[in-house]
Amino acid sequence: MPTSSNTRHRVSRSRRALVRRGRAAAAAVVVLPLALVASGGTALAGPVVVTPAARAAAALGEQAGPAVVLLRVALLAGTALAGGIALVHGLLGRRAPQGSSRGLLGGHVPRGLLVTAWVAAGVVAAAAEITHLTGSVSVLGTVAHVVLALVAAALLGTRWSAVPGAVLLVLLAAQLGSIHTGLAFALDATYAVASGVLVGATAVAAAGARRAGPAPGPRAGEPAVPAGSGPATGAPSAGLRSRAAAEAPTVPFGAVAVPEKADRPDVHPRSGVLARVAIAAGAVAVGAGVAQLVVSGPDTTHDLTGSGYGLAGLAAVALPVLVMAGWAAALLPAGRLRARELHRIAGVTGVAGIAAAALLATLPLPGPGPEPGRPLLRTVGAGADRLAVLVAPMRPGPNLVRLSGTGYPPPGTTDGTAVQPVALATGGHEHGPTLPTAASVSTDPTSAPAVPFTARDGAAGGWAVVDLPAGASTLTVSAGGVTSTVPVDTGSAAATPVEGALTGPDGPECAAALLGDLVGQRPGDATPEAGTCPSDTLSEADAGALRATIRTLTDHGVRSVRVVADDSPRSLAAAELVRTRATEAGARLVERPDADSALIVVSGWAPAAATLREASARALETPTHLGGTYLAPWLLTAGVVTRTSSSVVPLAFNPQDQLAKRYAGEVGAAFPGEAPSTSGYVRWAAHSGVPLDERPALFGAAPVDVPMTVNAPGDTDGHHGGGNPAAWFPHGTVVPVSAPLDPS
Repeated sequence: MPTSSNTRHRVSRSRRALVRRGRAAAAAVVVLPLALVASGGTALAGPVVVTPAARAAAALGEQAGPAVVLLRVALLAGTALAGGIALVHGLLGRRAPQGSSRGLLGGHVPRGLLVTAWVAAGVVAAAAEITHLTGSVSVLGTVAHVVLALVAAALLGTRWSAVPGAVLLVLLAAQLGSIHTGLAFALDATYAVASGVLVGATAVAAAGARRAGPAPGPRAGEPAVPAGSGPATGAPSAGLRSRAAAEAPTVPFGAVAVPEKADRPDVHPRSGVLARVAIAAGAVAVGAGVAQLVVSGPDTTHDLTGSGYGLAGLAAVALPVLVMAGWAAALLPAGRLRARELHRIAGVTGVAGIAAAALLATLPLPGPGPEPGRPLLRTVGAGADRLAVLVAPMRPGPNLVRLSGTGYPPPGTTDGTAVQPVALATGGHEHGPTLPTAASVSTDPTSAPAVPFTARDGAAGGWAVVDLPAGASTLTVSAGGVTSTVPVDTGSAAATPVEGALTGPDGPECAAALLGDLVGQRPGDATPEAGTCPSDTLSEADAGALRATIRTLTDHGVRSVRVVADDSPRSLAAAELVRTRATEAGARLVERPDADSALIVVSGWAPAAATLREASARALETPTHLGGTYLAPWLLTAGVVTRTSSSVVPLAFNPQDQLAKRYAGEVGAAFPGEAPSTSGYVRWAAHSGVPLDERPALFGAAPVDVPMTVNAPGDTDGHHGGGNPAAWFPHGTVVPVSAPLDPS
């Protein structure tokens, strides 16, 4: 039988070895994730900067269903629990002969911990297999995930369980950070590893903690101490203890054997090491979660507390803090008797924190924060759908608010009668929800009257003009029975005259140009300012296109011209140019429609749509404008060209080119229902470095359904099938009808 001295030496060596392993584990939890974060800016790719248009497109796109979300949460939470238990118990676990079970490969494990590990492994295996059946994960990845989870549970109770446990946490890090790159990915990976270790340490501690029970009484053979006679209630005084020891029979020293601490169920030599590892892991997880919110989280406190994404991010940070609080309570004298219950609650809380982090990948990132003088593109709820909303110029005073969707009533309608936009009437751009009920916007629902969204001629969507106060505030948008708030910040500087044009009759074209700016914005670029509206000046490219148009039609024998303009600076300059060139070419100017004249429209969108609608109705009764209908370049948009059976537009680009279709698809994704326009394309092309043609060409626009390309099976990006988001003329075509012309 070993002597007491030998036993003490062996226990001392075991304790020192245990402390070394605990320090190494704690150091790994702190150093390795921090090294991963430090290397995120150099060794990994740069952080992903999401533009406002990309955020809107992601929020408006197809969202993950409840089943997909549940599978992801179950897979990641189960992986964290299975990997954390296997890693921590393999490194810091101890044999537990009393109340324990024998592992599959011979190790002794507390019964509760073994059951928890196998349940976690089963959840991982089931979730991985179902995810594979949905086509989201490859066969190899599914097999690796299932095998590692089952092997980790089978090896539990041996040192080898740490190997599959570590690999499972690596898989968890890769899956949790799959939506990010660079520093954001490093932070996700750090959070995953630290949270897995935190949950594993908590589960191991819960399995080894003592059960709650009454306070320990005096030892056998020792008399009870009356209340108040000792230093603590129920504890014998020093004098009584000494007397009992003196009266006890003498036992030879060599016959006394000091029991191993591992054999005493009320002594837990590893609880201190587990506590250090758990608290270190929790601190790292909280730090990584806070850093992730700063790097890629919501841009405003409004979105941090008022959006699902922000609440999930806050939960991912706050829940590990509660786990550490549970550990701190269990280490206090009053909490030791409730250690098992405290650790169990903390373990469930830690798993919930990982579930909250897993939810972030399934929730749309809230829109960007508002900036004075820059357009704001966000999304709002509308029943089961989401709508895009654009606010500009973001200055104190009148601001234009545009909402996607269809079915808005015309201005002045009081009976709620909805108007069907021309894009829907012609069969194109019908994506986006239809709103049968009224939609409105207000700065203060309790005091300020709500402004209804109404339709505007020549443009799709709903439009409203709202007075915004100076500084930060919110807009309340009601649509589809759902009320949403949008943070705004107008600053203190008043709107310039050019910014004020947004709230005028040319607001739809100005908004289209702003959307072209936002869609063309590249990651890292500042959000473009509201700037000038296209209707403020006549550009040299547009002037050259009009000169070439007049020369062409007069060369073809047209001797009568009717010019339609409005009072915008661009339209006045264009009308003067057209009249001058037509007169110089010998053409006669007329003010009213007739049979022989050519119609040249250089007004804004709304007057042009009304003019073309009137001319088309008149042509059904009597010959009108047989010389042709010619539109200014900026009038190429679905709300205008579809008002007439055919028209000619001079353009410095080809709408059938892939770049033009790409712009149309991108703007439609960021703002559903938005028709491509010349003004938007010019702004988009400037960001993309796409040069316009130096010599314009005449293009014919007509409602003729002619396929221009042959599509692959299942591809709907042609003219047939309807709903082509890249169509410049819905269910029609825009094709060149002349060679490049001289713009001089």
